[in-house]
Amino acid sequence: MQFYQNTASMETSFLEYYKLILAKVSFDNALFNKEYNKALKQLKAHETEKFHQWLESTGYIHNLQPKTSL
Repeated sequence: MQFYQNTASMETSFLEYYKLILAKVSFDNALFNKEYNKALKQLKAHETEKFHQWLESTGYIHNLQPKTSL
């Protein structure tokens, strides 16, 4: 049971960590997008959903640059 509690806490920590990072780099769209992509690789599916909800609620969703296809 102890392992599960630590794992759940760590997941929350990553989510909160990336929220903090994106808030701090929101002045630079290129850096924001770089950190956003890192977050997507690290977060689990249910965390990604919460992450996107947070982006929308804060207005940071507008900092995202659409990916261009070649």
